[in-house]
Order: sequence, then structure tokens, then C-alpha cells
Amino acid sequence: MRFLHIGSVVALVGSAIYGRLVLTPVLNTLPEPERLRAASDAQGRFRTVAYVLLAVLVGAGLYNLLTGPRHSSAWQMWFGIKMLAVLHFLATSVLWAVSPYGDAVVGGKGKRRLASLAISGLVAILISSYLRYLTQHGG
Repeated sequence: MRFLHIGSVVALVGSAIYGRLVLTPVLNTLPEPERLRAASDAQGRFRTVAYVLLAVLVGAGLYNLLTGPRHSSAWQMWFGIKMLAVLHFLATSVLWAVSPYGDAVVGGKGKRRLASLAISGLVAILISSYLRYLTQHGG
């Protein structure tokens, strides 16, 4: 279950980074009608994958939490902060998936949801590594 949890996080955060740094700039160079069609097609192809990865992420995370050891109050505090980043990640993922064109510029306006996804995902990973450190050192 730990592998499924970490694997889904890596896939989602990696996809957000790729989309923000590679796909969105390429789409924004296309003429408006082609950009709208290409952005909608790319987002439609990834939408199901994103929903499956989100479901695996939440399911495996809950399993890992419920079957894990008891933890200190410091661990629980950092876990709560991590959950805020994860909830932001989940909400932004769903908002990105249901928006019509993702982060492509439409009508002169662009979105920054993928950047937000990448940042909140990386923050959650950073806090997770600290939680792992606390668990291994009795904290």
C-alpha cells in the first residue's frame, strides 16, 4: 500500500510539473482555435487517469494511516499541516480536471492551477519525509 500511495503521488505531481513546464507553453504557442481543441483533447485524455490516481492516493493514504503505529503530538500536528496541503492538491486537481481547457490561455487569460498543484504536492512530499523521519526516530 505504501508503494501505491507514493507511486500515485509521484505520478500526479510529475504530471502537474510536466503540464506546467512543457505542455502549457507549447499549447500557448498555437493559434486560438487549435489551442482550444488541443488543450481540451489533452485534458480529456488525462482526466480519467487523474481521477484513478486521486482515488488510489486517498485510499492507500487512509489505509496507511489507519494501520500505522500511534504517534506523538508533534507528528499529529505536522500530519494536519500535510493534510491541508493534500486537500488543496485534491481540490485543485478536481478543479483542473473539470475546467474546459486546463491551463491554456483562453481569451487572453491563463490559469496557474498546474503550478499550484506542483507546489502543494511538493510541500506535502517534503512534510511526508519529515513525518517518516519522526516515525523512525520515535517522534
